[in-house]
Amino acid sequence: MIDQADINIGFTLQHANYAFFAIVGVWVYDFALTFNEEVEFMLNARWQITTLLYAICRYLPFAMVVIDIYRIVQPGLSVKSCITCHSLIGFIGVIVLCCAEPLFIMRLWALLGRRRKTLVIALCNYVIFLIPMLLSVAAFNSSTTALPSPIPQLASCYINRDGRILIVAYMILIVGELEILSFMVYRSWTLYREIGNDLPLVRILLRHNVSYFACGLFFSVVAPAAIFTLAGSYGDVASDLQVVMHSILVTRMHRELWYTAYRPQATSAKNVSIPLATLPAPSSGCR
Repeated sequence: MIDQADINIGFTLQHANYAFFAIVGVWVYDFALTFNEEVEFMLNARWQITTLLYAICRYLPFAMVVIDIYRIVQPGLSVKSCITCHSLIGFIGVIVLCCAEPLFIMRLWALLGRRRKTLVIALCNYVIFLIPMLLSVAAFNSSTTALPSPIPQLASCYINRDGRILIVAYMILIVGELEILSFMVYRSWTLYREIGNDLPLVRILLRHNVSYFACGLFFSVVAPAAIFTLAGSYGDVASDLQVVMHSILVTRMHRELWYTAYRPQATSAKNVSIPLATLPAPSSGCR
């Protein structure tokens, strides 16, 4: 006989599954909306470090989505398989976030004038934040245990782990993103005062610096808040949502700036002295 506690766990797992499918819907919807732009960008952009980071952030979440769907639609998974799926999802999420942040940092470096000293400081700062964050994630994964689901028809198992360890990693990430956002807002404001808002490239930069960075920071705050206040399954949902939204935001930012700088209608931006080091230059076939 199933007691009330098991029923509550079952409802939590069911709602978490619904939320996972909603996240999948958001990711697929964004892909469908930007498919034509995606094809043009991938065919015409020159491959370099930033393009590789873009590709990882854009396409690696596909593996996370597939693993999540497999985990949900296969109610007969063993506890070991359940742990493996969650570990893979966490590993993919860390890779996506570690690739997204350098794109934000390189945008900041470009706006600050592409000085070598600025780049060295930014990279050192990134490593200083990255190491303790990875250590926290590793400690979090080592504390993971899987328990069989009381209602196997809804889920094979659920994860029980100490979310307080992961909150440390999120706090480090939030501090780093706040630092980037502060410099970006300051530089955007000075750029706006110097050039104005009439040129397309300036409008794109201002929108990205204010909207995209702020949205990314918002989802970075939502994830630890959900882990701290809600059941473990909802914390996993919030973590997946953060990874997917970071992927969408950083790739849209990178792609739209590339369009603004290199499309024919953006030729008026050529007179603007704004470094474009974060952009993948067009290939020889791009007009």
